[in-house]
Amino acid sequence: MSARWIRRSGIALFGLVLAVGVILYWSRSKSGVSAETKLPGRDVPYLDGKWIRYSADYAKRAQVEFTPVQRSNLAPVVSVTGTVTFDPEKVAAVGARIAGRVRQIFKLEGDPVKAGDVLAEIESAELGQAQAALVAAKAHAAAATANEKREKELAEARISSNREAELAAANAVSARADLQAAEQRVRALGGVADGTPGILRLSTPIAGKVIERHVSRGQSVEATYTAFRVADLSSLWVQLAVFERQLTAIHQGDTVDLYPQGGDGERKVTGSVSYVGDVIDLETRTAPVRVEVEHPEVPLRPGQSVLAKIHTSAPIATSIVVPRGAVTSVDGKPTVFVAHDALSVEPRAVQLGGQDGDRVEVLSGLEENDRVVTSGVFALKSEIFR
Repeated sequence: MSARWIRRSGIALFGLVLAVGVILYWSRSKSGVSAETKLPGRDVPYLDGKWIRYSADYAKRAQVEFTPVQRSNLAPVVSVTGTVTFDPEKVAAVGARIAGRVRQIFKLEGDPVKAGDVLAEIESAELGQAQAALVAAKAHAAAATANEKREKELAEARISSNREAELAAANAVSARADLQAAEQRVRALGGVADGTPGILRLSTPIAGKVIERHVSRGQSVEATYTAFRVADLSSLWVQLAVFERQLTAIHQGDTVDLYPQGGDGERKVTGSVSYVGDVIDLETRTAPVRVEVEHPEVPLRPGQSVLAKIHTSAPIATSIVVPRGAVTSVDGKPTVFVAHDALSVEPRAVQLGGQDGDRVEVLSGLEENDRVVTSGVFALKSEIFR
């Protein structure tokens, strides 16, 4: 009797616990669903056919603003990256000219120099031999000239024959020719007639700054070796590669604003177009455009990248224009958001033309007096076109 009662009690207790568990689970589930249905939905734009709709609160948060499309005059500005290079007329390569050994160095990279400053000295046996030959040629020419004069005086006094005077004159002419050849050889080797024998003094032909040094004291050099490069950095070139569709708007003399890469984007250098290429590269479909910069206020370094904005002198055209900030890219196509009503817009693909830095020309896709979103463009795009 006792065992049976215990089994019945256990079964009843298990049933009671199971019932309580079901009740608690149902209550919690119902409470969770109720709480979930009460959560407010996200206030974001959504697609309704071809329109993007949004609430007034969202428009306020995203600062959605519109601007009417208008026709206006537009002088195109061509933006392209380029590279700073030397002005070939303002750079000099100083070579050894002859084989020898570097004796002394006077200038290093970065040193300012004036035209004629000595950069280094090179010891050269070849130059020493040429200078010694020059000294001998001077002595021979002097003796031959003196003998020519003496024989002429003797012939006039009928002490010697005219033939002796003629031979003396011929010897003098030959000696002077040998002297000129000896002087020319010394100059060709880079030496001077009255310099230290066997010492070549490397000097710069232009003023500027030493930008490269390729020699060290005691180093042996050959005749074709370039020891130094000197450049005047007050005059530089910027080489651009401009697409053929933009070339027709660019002319010699156009003003160019240059922004060095790595700068703050505000400090600029002003130059002018000095050359527009005559040949289109068949692979890149670009032509070279050269910009000359004189005395840049912001330091430029050859090899440095710059952003160039060319203010073209092309005829100013009247066309439909919108602020650059109104244009975004959707699926790789230029797109603007055109107002449908106060709380909806239409994403519309457009074809762009030239631009002047702040505005861009719209060739197709918009009509005058359409209203486009100019503020909040990124917010609308990021919510719809993820």
